Amino acid sequence: MGITFLAATGTPSGLRASDDPGGVVVTAASPDLHTCGRCTGLGTAAVTFGYSGALMGLRFNGTSVTLRMDDPSGQNYVMAWLDGQPGRKFRLDAKDGIYPVADGLTAGPHMVEIVRATECNFGPVVFRGFVLNPGGQQLPWPQGPQRRIEFVGDSITCGYGVEVNDPKLHFTPATENFCLGYTGLTVRALAADYVVVARSGIGMVRNYNGPYEGSDETIPVIYPETFYEQANPVWDFSRFSPDVVCINIGTNDFSTTGVDVKKFIDRYVAFGTGVLERYGRAQLVVIQGPMNNSKELGAALSEITRQLSVAAAGRVHFFALGAQGSVGFGADSHPNRAQSKISARELTADLRQLMGWN
Repeated sequence: MGITFLAATGTPSGLRASDDPGGVVVTAASPDLHTCGRCTGLGTAAVTFGYSGALMGLRFNGTSVTLRMDDPSGQNYVMAWLDGQPGRKFRLDAKDGIYPVADGLTAGPHMVEIVRATECNFGPVVFRGFVLNPGGQQLPWPQGPQRRIEFVGDSITCGYGVEVNDPKLHFTPATENFCLGYTGLTVRALAADYVVVARSGIGMVRNYNGPYEGSDETIPVIYPETFYEQANPVWDFSRFSPDVVCINIGTNDFSTTGVDVKKFIDRYVAFGTGVLERYGRAQLVVIQGPMNNSKELGAALSEITRQLSVAAAGRVHFFALGAQGSVGFGADSHPNRAQSKISARELTADLRQLMGWN
């Protein structure tokens, strides 16, 4: 019998709690679940995620799997993966939601992963567990390559508007998908664990179309906090120690009327210095994204790389992704799926060479 993914993109998919299908419950407190991304409540019955790409994975024996997840805003989407293959994306549209994910599975072990497709602007989501068919059994998560990446970025990192092919269309949560953006594709290609700190429109000094002298709530401001715009504790950086940190920031700083370039360089160097000191062995990749390949931004990022390398020789690298345009555009002229695949191939190849991840 073939696998059936039961939740369809853009349609109401949540059952009420009273419609509980029954079966073997795997709570969010299970130690055998696999997690990527910043979260609170790990090891309890309610794990809260706030950023793009946050992931919860389960390995199990069974013929069906159902998700328990809450979204107070009703705007967030998640994407289901089964045995490493992409399934359907669906909206978290029910309070105390119970979402059938897949049915008709063959007997034997399977892996399901639920990935947050939308970004932090739409508020947190709360994972409460999985339900397997009666007789189903949770299994330990397999140990794979120990590869860890932290991504710091803006809308490009979030997968903003990636699901459409018309630059005249404006953004909606339904067209955003971390999994189809260059970051989601890169971590899949490298089989890496990861953390993402990214928000559309954010910059190092100046957010999109912000004042020349600088904006509030830029990356250096939100980075130490667990989530964006939530009452939450400072992030415990000891919980995730990356092998490499990829920073793709600058597109918004240099947007519209531009930025004070010296201030941008100084602020970026200070931020990068903090990252290098916090993660004493990590490599740092300064990325120029595909939406702005200007000489001005490239020169600034090259100078930042040079300055950071003075105190961290051999640990800081500049990498420019190819300019978008040859394969079309997504919403609001952001990268579409085709462009994201190109950028992911470029970054994946660069990281394989840099980190020896063959």
